[in-house]
Amino acid sequence: MPATAPLKKSYYSADRSLSLSQLDMEIISQIVRDLDVAESEKEHYVTGWMGQNSVVLVRNYQDKRGTSNGIVMSRGNRYKLTIQAIIFRIPKFLLWITFRRKPRTMTVIAYNKLGEQATGLQQFMHIQEPELKEQLESDWRELNDYLGMACWQMENNQPLWRQLHEEISPQSLLMQAESAWFNGKKLQKDGECEGLWLHEQFIGRRTGEQAALLLSWKDDENQDIASYLFERVSADKIRVMLRPRKEEKFYPLNPFDAVHLQQALTMFHQAEEALSETQRRA
Repeated sequence: MPATAPLKKSYYSADRSLSLSQLDMEIISQIVRDLDVAESEKEHYVTGWMGQNSVVLVRNYQDKRGTSNGIVMSRGNRYKLTIQAIIFRIPKFLLWITFRRKPRTMTVIAYNKLGEQATGLQQFMHIQEPELKEQLESDWRELNDYLGMACWQMENNQPLWRQLHEEISPQSLLMQAESAWFNGKKLQKDGECEGLWLHEQFIGRRTGEQAALLLSWKDDENQDIASYLFERVSADKIRVMLRPRKEEKFYPLNPFDAVHLQQALTMFHQAEEALSETQRRA
């Protein structure tokens, strides 16, 4: 991946994060409120991406036991870290009978394996393996950096999101897809796109009105191929998507996915330069 400048953070960072065991209802609920791009009290979910790992913000999830807010981070296809604040649903007359002023609450910090060895949720406090507990604490610190960068983007009018959409136009995608760089070469297929590896990056294209540029690279963490897809949606709109692993689908990036927006823009300009270099030589 190309080197990029450090990104600013607000409220959260790895060096200021609490331990997982110190999290409480208010801290968890505040994180979800800070990144609630939908600004709605209704049940909804927002998926962001920390590297190739999904981060799902859960807002006011309703089930028979009550209301949950929190974060679910999936480390590839290996495991999940779940951080939830739950308010139990208790009828008002029971609150009155039991002299309780507020419903009972609970925080859930849990881990579970995914894939062929999938397991049920295991509470963080009950994990016995020191290495696993430290890994989850490390994940939480990394999540705090992600949250801090995301909050800064949202508080400052989404500068990277706006920059990306200003610098990558639907017309530029049409031009890159028709670049002479692709001519006369035996192109490799990747879904609807076709292209070639150039050094450590795959540059692919889809031509036509729905022109697209596909940029892929080898992701060391997952030992797989990750990709950005830049799509021309209409004459005045583009869409940028992430495919975290070769066999997965593409997911739209969010305005707060700061690192990905920065990397996607940098990689696009590098590919643009490589394609235009061919045009200049022609």
